[in-house]
Amino acid sequence: MKIIKETKNYIVVNKAPGEDSEHDVPRLLAEELKKENTDFLCIHRLDKTAGGLLVYGKNKAAAAELTKQLQDGTLKKSYLAIVPGVPEQTEGVLKDLLYKDKTKQKMFPVKRLRKGVKEAVLSFMVAATKEWEGNVISLLEISLQTGRFHQIRCQFASRGMPLLGDGKYGSRIKTKNLCLFCRSLSFYDSVEKTDVAFSADPPEEEPWTAFKNDF
Repeated sequence: MKIIKETKNYIVVNKAPGEDSEHDVPRLLAEELKKENTDFLCIHRLDKTAGGLLVYGKNKAAAAELTKQLQDGTLKKSYLAIVPGVPEQTEGVLKDLLYKDKTKQKMFPVKRLRKGVKEAVLSFMVAATKEWEGNVISLLEISLQTGRFHQIRCQFASRGMPLLGDGKYGSRIKTKNLCLFCRSLSFYDSVEKTDVAFSADPPEEEPWTAFKNDF
């Protein structure tokens, strides 16, 4: 975990893979900032096995405001992911109905709306394609229109492109960590009365390093 920006109302961090958004990061922040409490309120989440940018409210009012921006779509995030092969389209929009199996902690695409099913929408663009360790792999830039549990992982896996390192969704290519990274984050800073934007690079590890000139 690395602190990117801190104000009196929020703190932006770059979460490392393996850290839990709701528990590990607030604890690590409290330790680094030498605070007795862990009152850093999680606005949005990243899978534990993924990395990237997160923002935390430092008080309830700030957290409520940021959460409203998330719900309104004015808090924006973009992601990088690596998938096997080459998508049929160089860019596109994926729409699915997803059902969360709470027992398996996994999402499944379904054909019709019913209890527990939510619509999932994202857009993507193929940024680059490389050969890596005998495999053809593609770097994708992804923007979410909805924020569902395991959304990116499930939507691409259901199309035969599970993210590299994602054994839970059928990937046969093993990597150190799940190849999913929250690359950019932007929202409105109500104190400064301006839009703020942040970006970060994926970890210096394979297969991200194969695309280091493509971010």
